[in-house]
Amino acid sequence: MLKWLGGSKPDHPMYNVKAAEKILAGLPDDDPGKTLEEIAGWIESVSQAPDFKADVRIAVLQLLDDAGCARQDRLIEQYLGAARIHDMKSRERCQKAYEFWSALSDAYLACLASDLKVESGSSSATDEIALLICRGLRAVAAQERVRHLSYRPVDKEVWARLARLFQMAERTATQARSVMAYKYDGQNTNATQELLRPLMLEVVAPESLAPEHVELAARTVASIADAFAIGREPSGMLPFCVDLAKPGAPAQYGDKPPATPTSRYFGPGRAIARVDELLRFENVGRPSDERKAGQQFSAWDRVTVLKHLKRYWGEERPSRRTERVRAQGELSVLHSLDAIRTVVTQIGTDQMDDIAETRGAGKQVLTLVPENVDVTPDTWTEKDLSEGGLGAEVPPQRSGWVKIGKLCGVRRADSNQWWVGMIRRLDATTGARVSTGIQVLSKTPYSIWLKRVGTGGNLASSWATSSGSHRYDYVDAVMLVPEIGEGAKSFELVMKPKDYIPDMVCEALLGDKPRLVRFGAAVDTGEDFVIVSCQWV
Repeated sequence: MLKWLGGSKPDHPMYNVKAAEKILAGLPDDDPGKTLEEIAGWIESVSQAPDFKADVRIAVLQLLDDAGCARQDRLIEQYLGAARIHDMKSRERCQKAYEFWSALSDAYLACLASDLKVESGSSSATDEIALLICRGLRAVAAQERVRHLSYRPVDKEVWARLARLFQMAERTATQARSVMAYKYDGQNTNATQELLRPLMLEVVAPESLAPEHVELAARTVASIADAFAIGREPSGMLPFCVDLAKPGAPAQYGDKPPATPTSRYFGPGRAIARVDELLRFENVGRPSDERKAGQQFSAWDRVTVLKHLKRYWGEERPSRRTERVRAQGELSVLHSLDAIRTVVTQIGTDQMDDIAETRGAGKQVLTLVPENVDVTPDTWTEKDLSEGGLGAEVPPQRSGWVKIGKLCGVRRADSNQWWVGMIRRLDATTGARVSTGIQVLSKTPYSIWLKRVGTGGNLASSWATSSGSHRYDYVDAVMLVPEIGEGAKSFELVMKPKDYIPDMVCEALLGDKPRLVRFGAAVDTGEDFVIVSCQWV
């Protein structure tokens, strides 16, 4: 506008920082999703508008970035508070967050390429270039994180932008240049650390984590990013690889590393030791202060995520050991421990009268079938089957409970036998068709009652009441019999968390031949159950 008179102001509503601040101040604050959409639109507009001076465009984009991050945090808090795999509102929240981060990473790329000419080879290393590259990489990493929050595959553009931004860093020799990317970070970062954040998150199979655990894993990865290692040559300490010239998801290369100059090899470095340190802190009750707002992560959340990271970064990371074969038919699925205990084979029921009489003295009601338990199974479509698991398609109806780490009872169409499994993976590539992977924990589970005998010096013989009688407590559990047979010395029990006492010795009610069992370590936990390793005494 009037450029021939010497005017230099861009013909754009956000022509400088003050104008942008005024517009942002007028955006509604009660709907973070809607506001984030508007900010994403402004980012695209500012990025594409002509006649902006580079310093002005950069300043306005950073302002929009800061304003959007605050709304994105609130939107993801809303998502995590009510995430549902088939819920339209849940999907919309994640999509709006993704579109914001996509617009932002694209804007930083365009600014670096067009305004600062970093790909031409004429730009020298500056803090400004290092800062923009770090912010761009952070935005790309957020695109990856949001995709995993909603169990959708990571778009190819994510890996392409990640590679291009890091190549810019290497070209300008800023990959190790330390900058404060955001004031709220509290510490400096560099492009190499920002590259490794999404790569190290991707190799821990975030699709096998609950949404809140994906978020916590991403934050944990960010907090220890300075411990990760990267190099241009393969080694046993750098088991993963990515090719900057052929962008794609990182992979473990095994015995045949790609011999290309654009390959970058990376690994956990000192991160496993840092995870061990965090786990030790948890054992002494470290405060739960990870979340900036809203509900805090529990100690169980933190320990679950830390153990997951350590397992996937270690030398014996999980891998599929048997092939899946296609399968068809309907699956009957139940999703609570009480319901599972009701439908699997009951043992020790000949002593129910004695147990009920004992509990009756304490005014406790005991029945084989728990009251108010819904034993109406959901019907899913089986897709494939392997030795230790199965895949299925989850219908939208009655699927509000579906979540990673949920215990479930499963019965195939051609069988009367209920199995016990756990949901380990979800894939929501399309909203209406969600696929799940279920790990089969036992194909021959049993419902069993246990009579507590005691631990150490606190044995049943010392529990005498003033009248000289003994009062016992009972635990109802599901026995996960291993495939090698019922005579194994060790096995696992599923019980409610309140019933688990480490080293507790119980009498298993098995008719005329009672046996003693000792509780060992908890091998897995969920929101309403704990799986305990046990041994016959």
